[in-house]
Amino acid sequence: MKWSAVITTYNSGSVIEGAIDSILSLDPGESPCDIIVADNHSRDDTGRILSSYGNRITVLFNLSNLGLSRANNLASARAGGDSIFFLNPDAEVLPGAVTRLFQFQEEHPDAAILGPAMLDASGNLQSTARTWPSPRVIAARRTAFGGSRAGKRISRDHLTRFASDSEPVMPHWLVGAALWLTPAGRRRVGLMSEKYFLYFEDVEWCWRAWKTGMEVWYVPGARIRHVCRRESASGGKTLKYHMKSMIRFLLSHPGVIAGAGPEGRA
Repeated sequence: MKWSAVITTYNSGSVIEGAIDSILSLDPGESPCDIIVADNHSRDDTGRILSSYGNRITVLFNLSNLGLSRANNLASARAGGDSIFFLNPDAEVLPGAVTRLFQFQEEHPDAAILGPAMLDASGNLQSTARTWPSPRVIAARRTAFGGSRAGKRISRDHLTRFASDSEPVMPHWLVGAALWLTPAGRRRVGLMSEKYFLYFEDVEWCWRAWKTGMEVWYVPGARIRHVCRRESASGGKTLKYHMKSMIRFLLSHPGVIAGAGPEGRA
């Protein structure tokens, strides 16, 4: 089992130790061959924390904020593993998760991207396997329409259609806080699109996997802990990035406007 952990940080000093320590504390049978962290010019104490790990991790200190996709891709170029586990800095890998993802990868040769179940701080499952973000889904999630009966139904379907406590399912896409890229997926689908600075890179990546004829799987038997911070909901630059990426995705893939996806994934 040869895998690499890739993490991109940006002002992540409050959470990054939990992520790295969770990986370093895994049993030897689950340990990665390397941990690559790309720091997008953090202004807090992230750099100091990363440097404190010495040669236990590899750190790329970018001279500016390159965005999530580009930073992840640069880190991937330094990764020695056959499989790559892309993790947000607020994600902690729980024992057994890597073993389950690797086993699933071996059993499903057409799988490109795998997503583990994510637990919040209280141990509750988060919604991370979702339907395509069509305009009606976006309206139900981000406008007053979401308070209507129809809006609530659409939002609930978007978040829970692929919910599963134990059995693997094939959703439309997976939330990018923790994504396992298989060797076959890397060869046939490639890495994240650098057209997306932040947000929707995970949606586009899964779309491309399906378009390529490969599979996207939610594997709830593999679990991580994730302290989710929906920064886009609070406005500011993150909301601007979210809206810009959303528009780019919808214009690039007009089929999703009607709720349709590639390869019949509707």
